[in-house]
Amino acid sequence: MIKQNPAKIFRSDLRTVSKSDAFLNLATFNFEGSDDVSRKPFGTLKVLNEVTIAPLSKRFTFIDANTEIMLLPLFGGIAYKDSLGDEDFIRIEQIKHLSAQQGTSFELSNPYELENVSYLEVRFCSKASNFKPSSSRSDFDFSERNKLIPLFGFPDTLGFIGIYDGRKEGFYALKSNLNGVFVFVISGAFEVENRLLEEKDGLSFNKIETVEWEALSENAILLVFEIPMENQ
Repeated sequence: MIKQNPAKIFRSDLRTVSKSDAFLNLATFNFEGSDDVSRKPFGTLKVLNEVTIAPLSKRFTFIDANTEIMLLPLFGGIAYKDSLGDEDFIRIEQIKHLSAQQGTSFELSNPYELENVSYLEVRFCSKASNFKPSSSRSDFDFSERNKLIPLFGFPDTLGFIGIYDGRKEGFYALKSNLNGVFVFVISGAFEVENRLLEEKDGLSFNKIETVEWEALSENAILLVFEIPMENQ
């Protein structure tokens, strides 16, 4: 019998939908008033949204608590501007990391006239006593295949991305037994700890030492987050 570690699957077709003429937001966890017991956040990971912005449109976000935010373009590029005066442009194979202080805000816009843009917005709550606002952008390179590429790191939290050829395997060993791990499939399909995950599905574990996976399609992409659980 194949052993399965305790886990929770977040299926893409059950995500919370909010939309307007300017954007479409698909939320893996409860978001903006939704309260489904099966979609509660995982540890310090509070938001994992796939957002599409229409041509020449904008989306405004107000920060109500100190938060670590990651912006990861999936298609096209997004223009960024915040209330502290920082402006930037983020494209494919780049990630924007914001340490956003309570009371600040930022705006994301689509500069293109004809094309939609899409991105992932990932938020982690911060309880750090020495929290300081900051903003940075970094590149990663998908020419490195079949391995995890570091995306970000801050106290007790790590993020990785990987692109895999079909039938290639991978694993992640957690750095702390107090942490959990969240896996999210950006594209393609994977078998993760004997569970099938398809595009935009997520999977959480909070009592596991190592997570293993196998890509079931070519150019399959996944995210792996190691996350503190004590604030859940």
